[in-house]
Amino acid sequence: MPTITHRKSGIQNGPQADLSASSSSSSAAGSPADTPRQSPSSTSLSSLESEIAMDVKNANMKMLDGYGNEFKLPDFTIKEIRDAIPAHCFERSGIRGLAYVARDILSLATTFYFFNKYLTPENVPSTALRATLWAVYTFVQGLFGTGLWVLSHECGHQSFSPSKILNDTVGWFCHSALLVPYFSWKISHGKHHKATGHLERDMVFVPKTRQQYASKLGYYAHELSELLEETPILTAGTMVGQQLLGWIFYITVNTTGHNCHERQSEGRGKGKRNGLGGGVNHFDPSSPLYESKDSNLVLLSDLGLAVTASVLVLI
Repeated sequence: MPTITHRKSGIQNGPQADLSASSSSSSAAGSPADTPRQSPSSTSLSSLESEIAMDVKNANMKMLDGYGNEFKLPDFTIKEIRDAIPAHCFERSGIRGLAYVARDILSLATTFYFFNKYLTPENVPSTALRATLWAVYTFVQGLFGTGLWVLSHECGHQSFSPSKILNDTVGWFCHSALLVPYFSWKISHGKHHKATGHLERDMVFVPKTRQQYASKLGYYAHELSELLEETPILTAGTMVGQQLLGWIFYITVNTTGHNCHERQSEGRGKGKRNGLGGGVNHFDPSSPLYESKDSNLVLLSDLGLAVTASVLVLI
């Protein structure tokens, strides 16, 4: 039988694979039989069926997961998913959040102190060994720094504490210390979440178009990606590229963000484009990523970066 496979699921032809009978029952494995079904809506995962499952049913095919088992699309509403999360998971605590911040800063400071005090040519004469230990230091500090970055990320989402003032104050200080433009990122990141996966409005990850996939280069790139998707070498390469270059390119030239800036409501996007010198970045208050009301916040973000850069130069 001809099979079309995908990492998440596969589609396989077969005369016995008619899904029409199963469409009237709950598609969630293990769901109670008497659970009432919600009507499909824009907030229901069942809306996916309109584009995927119906084609599968009409073509008399069935979807298979990576293990060869039949896969059925879930039919939960967003409310059902949210209600399944324990209530305490939605509770915010400024004290607990600040404790996490203190923990990460203490970890960063302690690691910095011990490595700089003891990892010297006098204590470790071997240059190769010192270089290896400094590489370990970089990795460990990166872990602690990422923890601090994530806490600042939660500040941007206002999930760090119930206080907006505390959230933005902690987020600005911590992100600035990590050379991240807090408010500039917070604004564009919020827009990303409002339009995730949108071809013309997503601020971070814009899906490829049908035309891009249809090109010969796009086809081979897609096939290569599918072939190597979960291999250690591609995973490692992607991580290194993303962490060393991806973030820098994103905040400076809007790499991976949408390039439809002409649609900016205030006309800020006219003649601007992604790329070097295109006028689209996270530092310029006139960037089409922002509205005029955001200008002071973008400048405050720039100030935080300038303070951190000055401290790094002085020490």
